[in-house]
Amino acid sequence: MSPGFRALAGGLAALGGVVLLAALSRAPQAAHGTDMGALRLSWRAQPERVEVCRTVPEAELASLPRHMRQPVICEGRSAEYRLTVLRDGAPLADDTVHGGGARRDRPMYLYREFALAPGVHDLTIRLERLGKGNAATAGDPAAHTVTPVIGSQPQAGNRLEALPPVLELSRRVRIQPRGVVLVTYDQERREMVAVGR
Repeated sequence: MSPGFRALAGGLAALGGVVLLAALSRAPQAAHGTDMGALRLSWRAQPERVEVCRTVPEAELASLPRHMRQPVICEGRSAEYRLTVLRDGAPLADDTVHGGGARRDRPMYLYREFALAPGVHDLTIRLERLGKGNAATAGDPAAHTVTPVIGSQPQAGNRLEALPPVLELSRRVRIQPRGVVLVTYDQERREMVAVGR
């Protein structure tokens, strides 16, 4: 075989490979093999700051130096929230969520996804701040108040306002085959919103 013929044969083989690859890349494929849709919860929000206060017993006060005696001691922390998700009245999730970081004082990054059959569904998503009965006061008979810090400001450099005590979204949605309904938190409106695609 002559070198010119080999070059021509190689060029035709390469061209044929490119044409075949282009044709295969346009062939329809089922990515998941199913028409299931999804409900996706995704948001970033700042948990509310709460104070847990307790009355200090007289014996404990007496053991402290005079300048450190405070009859009530308050400790601040970020709130925890209960997330519940219902589809057509049936529970999909019932979780406790909180802010990020070791002390849980950073913004809450929430991401959950649930597979849903195509069609119309009634969804209820509720995020509710946990109050007096949470771990902050459990087992401490002297703990007497759990209150939001009024007028608390977000941390420096963080423009997020604290979440309200209760957020709820009840909505009828149509799930398209392989479609997604996204539920997120609108910081300006201070409410959950659903976006279908």
